[in-house]
Amino acid sequence: MKTMRCLSSLCLVLTFTLNGHVIARLGKTEDEVSALFGKPIDPGTPDSNGVTTNMYRNPTGVYLAVVQFLNGHSIAETYARVDNHKFSEKELSIFLQGNSGGKEWKKDPRKVAWERSDHHAKAWCETLAGKPTLLIQLK
Repeated sequence: MKTMRCLSSLCLVLTFTLNGHVIARLGKTEDEVSALFGKPIDPGTPDSNGVTTNMYRNPTGVYLAVVQFLNGHSIAETYARVDNHKFSEKELSIFLQGNSGGKEWKKDPRKVAWERSDHHAKAWCETLAGKPTLLIQLK
């Protein structure tokens, strides 16, 4: 339950663009993510589990995104559009491909959710605080 609350709050805070397909990518270090997006606009501090949640904002401000780090590496990401619109299939494809780790994403036919073929990551869409949100996390 605490993880879901963290993920829910994550999706409300980070902004960046798909231009150039810049995606935080699971497993990246905080320094690598900062090199892509700049300094976090709301840097977090480690919680009781050692997870740090950072918010970034890109110059175009098309997307909100939040990245969670454990031991300095990205373990979860959430993305939402600032305009509250749903993601297009192309946008979802770009975010998933960016987090594929060279593996294939398998779509769940019953819902808007995917599991990576190596079974080490999952992704799903849901509406959080009125924003259609894509959540991606390591398992």
